[in-house]
Order: sequence, then structure tokens, then C-alpha cells
Amino acid sequence: MSRSPAIAAVPLGCCPDEPRCKLCAPPPDRMTSTAIRALIAHTQAERGADRDVWLGFYGGRPPTNAELAAADGRPISVRVRPDLLTRADAARLVDAGVVAIELDVLTLDRLVLRGIGRRYGPALVQEQLDGLGQLGIEVGAVIAPGLPGATFDTSLRDARELAPKLHTARIHPVLVLRHSGLYQALLDETYVPLTLGEAVTACRALLDVFEGHGVRVLRVGQQPGPDGLGAVVSGPRHPSLRELVESRRTLDALRAIFAEKQRDQTLPLDEAPPGGEVVVWCAPADVGRARGPKNQHVRTLRAEFGLDAVSVEADPQLPRGVFRVAEPTEATG
Repeated sequence: MSRSPAIAAVPLGCCPDEPRCKLCAPPPDRMTSTAIRALIAHTQAERGADRDVWLGFYGGRPPTNAELAAADGRPISVRVRPDLLTRADAARLVDAGVVAIELDVLTLDRLVLRGIGRRYGPALVQEQLDGLGQLGIEVGAVIAPGLPGATFDTSLRDARELAPKLHTARIHPVLVLRHSGLYQALLDETYVPLTLGEAVTACRALLDVFEGHGVRVLRVGQQPGPDGLGAVVSGPRHPSLRELVESRRTLDALRAIFAEKQRDQTLPLDEAPPGGEVVVWCAPADVGRARGPKNQHVRTLRAEFGLDAVSVEADPQLPRGVFRVAEPTEATG
């Protein structure tokens, strides 16, 4: 399997002009073409000469022709706000070497969009996705669980409506930035961000929807530094939110396997003899997820299924995401 390209990321800011939406802080200064080329060279040196490097623009307004030209023939990806992308812009971007355009959708709920100060609605998003789908490029969208006025069901409905029209998606639970309108709402106690646990639950559900439609989820969660967000003061921050989500999915998968074996009586899971043990075999890269943070999954499965011991072992023959559960004699025999 070929490695995904490294991205030299150029943040353009969410809202370039006043009034800004409630999510964003003042935009950063735009990088010069020279600075963009230096960023590409730094990314290439950091990732190695054998790694493909793309140029990625992330913001509200499409990049200028001069900014696009700094790619010097490398593939380009662009994330834009739906209301700031015209048909002419889309054609210009493709002509300049853009191979992927993502819409910073956030949600398809008209009232939620209006409440955060975004000046577009679901009809425009759907129209643009249809138009981008005819350009022969990858089409993506950003969805943001935890918006003011939105619920878990809101985000789930958004994902189900968007997924059939997408190649890629990003799931960005809302973070509160200093100097943003949402920060003031936080101080006024009129907005409560998602907890980390709530964000994991929401992201897991959205990941299931997108992947069920064959959509590649490029990112789960944002990082204040690499993503050029600004100072984050509240919200579900974590250095590896996706890993937490994948760990939760792994626990649920193991629960289902244990329950099935219990029903089929192929393992005495609820009647394990003293000292009885069940072994979970998985790909080496899945061992950490199967054990869970600080071995939490092992303790959970042992308690829920009345076992004296659960262990996790690596089997290089198994692909990622596939688990085999057996008694020790069966597992090693």
C-alpha cells in the first residue's frame, strides 16, 4: 500500500472579512509565495525525499493564483467556505493543479449555521457538491459536531446526507478559540462544548456512517499548532482523538465477538473456571487498541463476561481490524 502524501499546510483563516463567524479567531497573515515554497521544502526534508508532498490550503477564501503557483507542479488540495467559492473559482483552481476541494460545511442545519454567523444554507452546499463532483477531482467536506444549537442527531443526519456525494471527510469537533465569538458565549455560559467522551461517541458514529459509504476520513479532531487554529481555551482537545475513537470501536467489536461466542457456547465466557483465560489475537498494530488505554479494555471484558483473565497477543498473519478469540489451548494448539 502506498503511503499517503505529506501535506505542506497553509492556513488562510476561516473568515477573511468582518463580520467573522463565531467559531474563528482573527485570521493569520497570509504567507508569501517565497514562504510557501520554503514550507514545502521544509516538509519534504522532514518527511524524506521518497515521500510525496502536496500543498494544502485551509481556510475560507480560495487561494490566489500566486499562492497556487508556489506549488511548482505539485498536487494541491484546498478547503474553502461554501459561500466564498464561485463556479469560476472552482474552474480556476482545477486549471492550476488542484486535485481535491473540500467544503467547510460544518452542518446542513440552516438554523445552526445562522446562529454561528455562517452565510450559506444547505441548498448551496448540495449545489456545490453536485458541481464539484463533475470536475473529476476528489470532493470532501468538513463536519463539526458540537456546534451551538446542534445535537448528536444533527451531526448524524448531516453525515448521512453528505456521505453519498463525498470522496473524503474531516470530522472536527468544535474547539473554543480565544478571541472568537464562541469564547464570549463560553464566558457568558450560553455555550457548553462537548466533553471528550461525548466527542468520541459522536466521532465514532460519524466515522461509521462515512466509512460505510466508502468515504475516506482524513482527519478526526484538530490540533491547535499544526492546524493553525490559534489559542484553544476549551473543548474536546486530545493529541490523538482518532486513536480514542478507534479504541472505542475495537472494544465494541470485541464485545460483539465475546457475546457471539457466549451465545454459541464456543467459549465458556460467563462460566470460566478459576484461572480460566481467554486470548484475543490481532494484528501487531492493533494490540494497543485491543488492550485499551492503560489496559482498560482488558479489564472491561474480563468484568463484563465473568472471566478471570483476558490477554492480548499479536498474530502477524491477521490483517488490521480482524480479531480471533480463543481459549489458550485452542489459540496455541
